[in-house]
Amino acid sequence: MTALIVVFFLGFPLAMLGGNKQGKVTLNEKVNLPFEIKDNTKIILLYFGYVGCSTICEPSIKEISSVYNGLLDEQRDGVSFYFVDITKNGNMAKEFAHYFNDSFIGLNLDTKSTAKLMADLRAYCSDSITGNGNISHTGYLYLIKQTQEQIFELKTIYITRPFDCISIVQDITKELK
Repeated sequence: MTALIVVFFLGFPLAMLGGNKQGKVTLNEKVNLPFEIKDNTKIILLYFGYVGCSTICEPSIKEISSVYNGLLDEQRDGVSFYFVDITKNGNMAKEFAHYFNDSFIGLNLDTKSTAKLMADLRAYCSDSITGNGNISHTGYLYLIKQTQEQIFELKTIYITRPFDCISIVQDITKELK
């Protein structure tokens, strides 16, 4: 129940800022990324989650894989997906991301870097109140554009699931022009 209240209070203001019927918030904010970006990447899709999260992460990443596969080959070259593991001692993010798509990149950042990135992107996580090892977390997808070398701009936060894959592909296409 607490997790639902937190989700409401984080998600509702985001929707009011610039949300629309497609379940997205459009922004143009600079963001610092605490990791290296693949060469030729113009668009970054970023998702926070954890290995073993079968209720939110697995279905979401399958949808993100559909988005990625829905891009034209020449578009796919400029788009990278990063799965950021939110666990404190995780070490399987790379394998987890690759399970859904060989091109996906899984990251295990240090706790401080993960927390700062999550705060900058308006994401949250907390240990489950049931004590079953699950982590309650934001299931948002972030579209970040590289505007200049190592200068990144948060363009869109997709806040509802299932993700509108067609709309996301259209947004990526627009940003790649």
